[in-house]
Amino acid sequence: MPKSAQDRPRPETINTLVAGVYPALAMLAGMQLELFTPLGDGAQSVDELAAALDIDATRLRPLLYALVSAGLLEVAGEKFANTAEADTFLVKGRRGYLGGQHEVYADLWQSTLLTADSIRSGQPQAKHDFGAMGKAELAAFMRGLDAGAGAAARRLMKSHDLGRFRNLLDAGGGGGGLAATLCAANPELAGTVVELPLVAEVAAEMIAERGLTERVSSVGCDVVSEPPPGRYDLAVLRAFLQVLGPNAAARALANVAQSIEPGGEIFIIGRVLDDDRLGPLDAVAANVMFLNIYDQGQAYTEAEHRDWLAAAGFNDIEREVLGGGYSIIRGVRR
Repeated sequence: MPKSAQDRPRPETINTLVAGVYPALAMLAGMQLELFTPLGDGAQSVDELAAALDIDATRLRPLLYALVSAGLLEVAGEKFANTAEADTFLVKGRRGYLGGQHEVYADLWQSTLLTADSIRSGQPQAKHDFGAMGKAELAAFMRGLDAGAGAAARRLMKSHDLGRFRNLLDAGGGGGGLAATLCAANPELAGTVVELPLVAEVAAEMIAERGLTERVSSVGCDVVSEPPPGRYDLAVLRAFLQVLGPNAAARALANVAQSIEPGGEIFIIGRVLDDDRLGPLDAVAANVMFLNIYDQGQAYTEAEHRDWLAAAGFNDIEREVLGGGYSIIRGVRR
């Protein structure tokens, strides 16, 4: 029997999901316009902020109120101000600045719109092929990732004392933001960023801009195919295994292990699924995005990480669950 109108479900989940898209896009626009930075000096009216940004006040006003609703701005009378969170992370020049990630967000969110096509075709429709990118495109992408790499380094140091290590391997380290942040905070630590050859060139330039070339170097090496050169007592793999297929991820860990001294430690930072694949929710959702940009890359389960690490010669494996679907997985080289 057909259900009565009273008994039929309402599209509440659908409407909630649709409405949730727009606050994220408002944040993205605010980051692209860099509008949080002038507000770092204090509250401003629409006209004052528009003048500071050299844009039209009439078109800016709806975005500001949307950012108030999104929880990134506050309004009192005619004046808009950053919330504490926006003031900490979205004002350019401050230590925790994440505003530069807007290029990465835009790229990944646009890619995710192609999910149905990627599934139908069996091929990622917005593939990230770092080996095929031109240097300018690659540099722009790596700079967008750099703030997140620095944030990951600070989060790692919050849970673990890294002052006891001397030689860091940052495998798949992109532009070197993680290695640079760790070495800057630990004066006895020297770092090596190991990346594909062209990425390593970009990393060398970014490390030089930080004035850290004496303590952080970059080396071209595909760790899926061969062990990284050198010997290390600390290895960090941030958002690296998730770009690879499962067999390649296992090979990469086995190769990295060959360069780590016995008793040395490895930290994997990335999106990790619970073994039932239902959580954390952000990691589950990110796997949909990964369908569009990688041939086989995905967020893997904790059990898969444990199996790969054990096979590569690590024990004392433990996982710390972070926010945003991220985890830190630690192991000790036997």
